[in-house]
Amino acid sequence: MMTSTERTKEAVLNTARSLQAVIEGHRDESERERRLSPAIVAAMREAGLFNSWVPRELGGDEVDLPTFLEVVEAISAMDGAAGWVLANVTGNNMQAAFLPQAGAREILGGDQAALSVGAIAPKGHAVPVAGGYRLTGQWPLVSGAHHATWLGMGSLVFDGDAPRLGVHGMPDLKIMCVPAAECEVLDTWYAAGLRGTGSTDIAVRDVFVPEQRTFSAFTGQPQVPGALYQVGILALFSCALTAVGLGIARAAIDAFVELAKGKTPTLSQAGLGGRPTVHAEVAHAEARLQSARAYFFEVAREMMAVVEAGEAIPEDLEARRQLACVNSAASCEEAVDSMFKLGGSTAIYSGHRLERCLRDIHTANQHLVVSPVWWEKTGQYYFGLGLGMP
Repeated sequence: MMTSTERTKEAVLNTARSLQAVIEGHRDESERERRLSPAIVAAMREAGLFNSWVPRELGGDEVDLPTFLEVVEAISAMDGAAGWVLANVTGNNMQAAFLPQAGAREILGGDQAALSVGAIAPKGHAVPVAGGYRLTGQWPLVSGAHHATWLGMGSLVFDGDAPRLGVHGMPDLKIMCVPAAECEVLDTWYAAGLRGTGSTDIAVRDVFVPEQRTFSAFTGQPQVPGALYQVGILALFSCALTAVGLGIARAAIDAFVELAKGKTPTLSQAGLGGRPTVHAEVAHAEARLQSARAYFFEVAREMMAVVEAGEAIPEDLEARRQLACVNSAASCEEAVDSMFKLGGSTAIYSGHRLERCLRDIHTANQHLVVSPVWWEKTGQYYFGLGLGMP
């Protein structure tokens, strides 16, 4: 297992690319079993990808934001489900940076095989007790749940029948980390796309969670010095999940071009790949993808430069981050849709690469972090109304 805490960008990307045969060789298994293939999980774990955002103090690589986004993009081009699980696991492992150090070391310290997943949705009911909380709840859409060693779940803290309010008058939403052995994995993941992610429900019944394994989801501050964590949990998660769409769109364009080179449509004497209209549509798809990608990575690089300089992310940059994410998601969806339509009846069959890309991109874009609501929330900023939450 690779454990170096300071791998070069090219080394990290080469490691990701080296997994292509394993991921593409097992992606149908993941789709069929509705969870990521153990072979893919083992390969990404052995390559150290899940530890990309783990603090160096805990044995992680603390990979910079733009580099990790390229990793997610590359893995997602091989298989959208693998990229989605990688983004989620890495994002959840990253939360160790926000836990009290005793809790972080309990979960990740010295364990290169630790794999955390979770859900920020406030579906948990936490009651304060001596030294921590008693937690009960059920959370949907927990990607990678079948392979987890720990789960970090969003929970409201209750005083009696009412949620406890935080410093800004909002409910006190905490992330509470629970060993996988104390959670129940339910069989609820029957989805249109990203089937291989195993994004099923998780249930917890009256489990004790010590204070050291909790932190505030919205007001928690990094407990380690790395610049990466100053970007913020929501921004890091949003960027990681957005990068999945870039990989899916890349795969769709490549799959269509390969199809078009060898296909002659019914009642046609000319090959699909020889049609000027097809050339133009592929060019439009490339332009959508490449322009969205360029804007997205420009913002990611700027965010990283700001925090590495020891400065806080300014509001205008956060607005552009939101805009870059939702724009990328929309552009990738448009590119995939156009490739699927050009593929004709060949593309409609279950298991065809274009068919899967279509289902995966539309499923990915149902996630809150790339929801169309961000057009509205970002747009209001440009009217002087500030940034809002959905």
